[in-house]
Amino acid sequence: MGFEHVMTPVVKIRNSIRSRAKQLRTFKVLLEELPTEYGDLLLHTEIRWLSRGRILLPFLSLLSEIKEFMQSRGEDAALLEDTDWTLDLAFLTFYWETEQFELGAARQRQKVLHFPSVQMVLRDNASACEALD
Repeated sequence: MGFEHVMTPVVKIRNSIRSRAKQLRTFKVLLEELPTEYGDLLLHTEIRWLSRGRILLPFLSLLSEIKEFMQSRGEDAALLEDTDWTLDLAFLTFYWETEQFELGAARQRQKVLHFPSVQMVLRDNASACEALD
């Protein structure tokens, strides 16, 4: 998927907020004053693509707070108000969460299939095998 136009600004904004201790403390105070699900933005590393996606849901959930914080510092937050960009962010977040769910389900399926008794039932019962696929 070509969503670098979403990920690059998300990472840049997140790194900007976390880059200085004073900015991070101010942002955390703002979040404490508001009823938010997250108290901070997750750390991100450029090295692993898996860690990149984990910042999407907190970023999307805190979008209005991030915009307010950026505007209070005099930074340009126009991108965060762009409907097309915000929809792309929401889609990418949904896509990422769906992929993580499917990956977890596949892992659970592999754990179940590991047991010899389950393998025996599946070998003898074609409909049970279809239910797991």
